Amino acid sequence: MNLLNPLLSVKYEDRNALQIIGWWELRRPLYNVIVLVCGLISMSIMSLLVKLEPWEDIVEPIVVLGFAFICNLGYTLGWVSEIMNVKTKTFGPKLFKVGLYFTLFWVLLPALLHIILWVGRGFERME
Repeated sequence: MNLLNPLLSVKYEDRNALQIIGWWELRRPLYNVIVLVCGLISMSIMSLLVKLEPWEDIVEPIVVLGFAFICNLGYTLGWVSEIMNVKTKTFGPKLFKVGLYFTLFWVLLPALLHIILWVGRGFERME
């Protein structure tokens, strides 16, 4: 994720709480877009590996909304953590990346499990 480094740079070490919140909130859309794209990829993979009846969904929409809410709640904890810790130029970017990786693990885990089950079934789709 070195592509993110220019977008995550911090100019000043001695930032106040409002500047820290601003830094994080300016990057929230980036976080949400990355999680959304990976979530769509994950759901697409699962849909390909499971036989569905017409008009049947692989995931309940309310679960997707709940997961999005929890992801953004966790994202908010990023700036709360930075405000409460020693302010450095690297803490925010590192925390952003760790939080993003943690979220993407949970987003992509169902697809990975479906792939493993698909291979275990001899490349047959689950009914």
